[in-house]
Parts: sequence; structure tokens; C-alpha cells
Amino acid sequence: MKRLSFSDYFRGFLITLMWFSTALAQHEIKNVDGLKVMLATASVEDIKKHPDEHPEIKMHGGPKGTHHILVHIEDEKTGKVVSDAAVQLTVHNPDGTKVTRPLEPMTIGGITDYGNYFELSDLGNYHMDALITLKTGETRKATFVYERRPGH
Repeated sequence: MKRLSFSDYFRGFLITLMWFSTALAQHEIKNVDGLKVMLATASVEDIKKHPDEHPEIKMHGGPKGTHHILVHIEDEKTGKVVSDAAVQLTVHNPDGTKVTRPLEPMTIGGITDYGNYFELSDLGNYHMDALITLKTGETRKATFVYERRPGH
């Protein structure tokens, strides 16, 4: 059986994510010490437009805040999705405050990712630090910048 590359997984992941949320506001990929890490955001307003039986309506206790943040992790060498990590996300807001929250495992379309809801109501740059603790106890930190623009 052919091993899928990261780009194959990524294409499939984006298709799943597009199904998962109609508004993929922004995404970014980082390579960090043997891991490929993607952070993606979706507007809660768009999530709330889904029917009650849609999986997004029930995840993480239901939509709250302004955005859902999702982190997708793969082993850089094997392309295997990392589905057994613990992920904490610290969001540094444009006003200088910060919020740290665990990202909960979530499986959609057979792919396990990590996500939670956050309040990103101010326009500007949000610096986000994803602290990933692997099953081995090793940690990795991936840093992203999300630009909150009007309409996102």
C-alpha cells in the first residue's frame, strides 16, 4: 500500500476541514522538531449556521467565543497523524492579555485533531503558542500568528 505524503494528508485534511467548517479563515503550517503542525481558525458564527445534528454543534460543549481553533499534527518523516498528544494553546491577544486553554482531541472524517473555542474579538495580530506533549513525554512548541481582520 502506498504511503501518503503530507501533501496528500493535507489535501484530505483541508477537504475535511472545509466540510467541518464553511469558513476556513486562515491556516498556517510549521515544521517543529520532526512534526508538521497546522493551525486553522473558523468563525463561530459560521459554525452556528450548521444544523443541530452536525458534529460541530456538539463539540467542546457547543459553540462559544468568536472562533474555533484547530491544530493538526503529523510526524514529519512518516506522515502519520499524531492522535495521542496533549495540546495546550496560549493565545496572546492584541491588547497584551493572554489565555491558555487545552485543545481537546476531536475526530472528524477519521482524522484526529485538537481544538477548542476562543474569544478573538479584537482586530489585529494574535500570537499563538501550541505546546504539544507527545506520548513519550517530549514537548514541542509551535508558534503562529493569526491576523483578525474585519469579517473573519
